[in-house]
Amino acid sequence: MTQMGFLLDQKYCIGCQTCQHACRVRHGIEPGTYPRKATSSQVEVTGPYISLACNHCDNPACVEACPTSSLTKRESDGVVVHNPETCIGCLSCQAACPYDVPELNEVSGKMIKCDFCAARLDAGDTPACVLSCPVKVLTFGTIEELEAQGGVAEGVGFTVEDTSPNMRFIPIS
Repeated sequence: MTQMGFLLDQKYCIGCQTCQHACRVRHGIEPGTYPRKATSSQVEVTGPYISLACNHCDNPACVEACPTSSLTKRESDGVVVHNPETCIGCLSCQAACPYDVPELNEVSGKMIKCDFCAARLDAGDTPACVLSCPVKVLTFGTIEELEAQGGVAEGVGFTVEDTSPNMRFIPIS
């Protein structure tokens, strides 16, 4: 199976949060609820900054914890997708995720999370967060491609948990 992932070069990330806002807008979610979370240069004057969403883990604890099977891991690319039609907003996925990624949308009463812009990906397009990055330090690809570019599993402010996350970082040197 091919496994997709994100790559962040923390050395050059400027903490603008454009990725975070592009994700929210793409999903049509009200301000204050974000499937992607990024640290801000307006809060932390100096970096390194971090931008995280669902890590589309090899062993996603959220999928196992969901009582309605609203979360599934796609065989084709390893993307963990969410079906809001069957979600009951019980918070089980959030409690199981070591990264506390799924978030309750207070308006819909359903959980939300990054779906890697699966529909865009299926159409051959780029995820909204990656497309919006003004300095092009957030990218995506297969884990093999990301590691070939020098991506490593641990970044500043990010620790690898047992779920085997598919997020990579260019080391700060």
